[in-house]
Amino acid sequence: MITRFRTLSTLAALAFTFAVSSAWAGDATIQTIHEDSVRAMARAESFLQQKQYKRAAAEFERASELAGGSCPDCLLGVARAYSGAGQQDAAIQVTRMALALLSSPDSRAQAYNQLGAFLTLKGDMGAAREAFQKALDLDAGMASRVRSSMADALLKRASSAQAVAGSPAEGAESLGTAPQLQ
Repeated sequence: MITRFRTLSTLAALAFTFAVSSAWAGDATIQTIHEDSVRAMARAESFLQQKQYKRAAAEFERASELAGGSCPDCLLGVARAYSGAGQQDAAIQVTRMALALLSSPDSRAQAYNQLGAFLTLKGDMGAAREAFQKALDLDAGMASRVRSSMADALLKRASSAQAVAGSPAEGAESLGTAPQLQ
C-alpha cells in the first residue's frame, strides 16, 4: 500500500512538473512570437521610410499573423503603406477596420487623425473634417498634431493635383478651402 502511494505521489509530482514546464515553454513561445511580431513591425516601418510600400504592407501583414490575429497597429501600418502607394480607398478602409478594434481613447484619436489625413488626400473634405474633429474630441491635446496632419495631407494633395494638372494655379483651385476644426 505504501509502495502504491509513493508511486502515485511520484506520478502526480511528475505530471505536475510536466504541466508546469509545458506552461513555461508555452510562455516562452508566446514571448518569442511577440518579439518576432515587434521585429516585423520595425522592419515594416523601415520599409515605409524607404518608400517600399508593397514590402511594408507585406511585413505589417506578417506582423499581424505573428501577433496571432487582430492587431490594430498592424492594420494602421498596412493603411499607411496603401496610402503611400496612392491607394487612398484601401487605406481608408483598413484604417476603419483598425478603428473597430481599438478601445483606448488615445489610440482611437491617433487612428482618427490618420483617417482624416487619408480622407483629405482623397479629397473628401467633409469626412476628413469629421475624422479630425473626432480625434480632437477624444484627445484635445492632439490639436497641433491634427493641424500638422491636415496641413501635410493638403500639401501632398496640392502637389499631386499640380503634377496632374501641370500648373500650380489649377492644382490649388481644386483643393477648395481648408476644413475648419472646432
